[in-house]
Amino acid sequence: MQPVTILVLSAGVPAATIAALAERFDVLGPGSHNEIEALVSAHGARIRGIATTGKARLDRALLARLQALELVACYSAGLDKIDTEALAERGIPLTNSSAALADEVADLAIALMVMARRRLVAADAHVRSGAWIKAAFPLGRSVTGLRLGLLGLGHIGSAIARRAKAMGMQPRYCTRRPLAGCAYSYHADARALAADSDVFVIACPGGPANRGLVDGSVIAALGPCATLVNIARGEIVNEPALIEALASGRLGSAGLDVFAGEPNVPLALRELDNVVLAPHLGSATIETRDAMGESVVRSLEWLLNPV
Repeated sequence: MQPVTILVLSAGVPAATIAALAERFDVLGPGSHNEIEALVSAHGARIRGIATTGKARLDRALLARLQALELVACYSAGLDKIDTEALAERGIPLTNSSAALADEVADLAIALMVMARRRLVAADAHVRSGAWIKAAFPLGRSVTGLRLGLLGLGHIGSAIARRAKAMGMQPRYCTRRPLAGCAYSYHADARALAADSDVFVIACPGGPANRGLVDGSVIAALGPCATLVNIARGEIVNEPALIEALASGRLGSAGLDVFAGEPNVPLALRELDNVVLAPHLGSATIETRDAMGESVVRSLEWLLNPV
C-alpha cells in the first residue's frame, strides 16, 4: 500500500510530533515559504493531510492546489491564518488542540485573575525591595462570590467556569447564541456581559470577526473595582482604551497573557502596577505541549483508517 502523504506546513509543529508523524506517513516539510511552494508544486496532487499551526497561512489559493486534501490538523487552539470558510466549502475537516490545552489555559486564567486582584506581582516587589520593613502592603480584592463574565464558552471558557464555580464564583457568558443546556446566565453582547461582571475573562477566538470586540465601551462597563483577564488574542481588546482605563483607575486591574503587537508590549502597559503581564504562556507546559502534539497525530491517523 502506498503511504499517505502529509504536509507539515508550519515550523511551529514540534520536532517530536513530526517524528511521530514520520513513523506513520510520508512527511513533507516543514520548510521556508519557497520550500513549501516547491513541495506543493511537486507533490500537491498526493497531499492528503496537513499538520500546521494557526500562525501559518493556509488560504484559499493554497488549498486550491491541494485537490487531494482530506484533513487539516492544527497544533494550536487558534486558527488565525487558516481559511476555515474555504475548508468548510470543500467539506475538509479541521481539528485543533483546544481540548488538549483547555485545562492548562484555564489554570493560567485563574492565576492571572488572583494575581491581579491580590496585586501579587507588586507584593513580591514590596518584599524584595525591603519596603515591607517600613510599611504594610495595601489590601487587595477578593474573588469569592464574584460574578465571572466569560466572553466565549468553548473548551477553554468551560474549563475556566468549572474552576471559578469551585472558588465560589458565579459564571455567566456571552457567545453568538445561547448554548443549549447551559445553566449559566446568558448575555447577547460583550457590553451587557461586562456590566454584569466583576471579573471579565476573554476566551473567544481571535481573527477579523472579533478584532476590537472589547472596546472602550465594554471596558467602561466593567468599572473601577473590576478585573479584565485576556488569555485569548490581544487583537480582541482595544489596547489603548485598556491602558487608559487602567492608568486612570476606571478599570481596577488586568491579567494579560496576550497582546496586540506581541512580543512588543507598550511601555505604558509595562509601567502600570495594577496589571499582571505574561509572555503568551497559555499552553506552555511540557505536559500540555506533548498532549497537543499527540492530538495532531491522532487526528491525522484518521487518514490511515477513514470511517
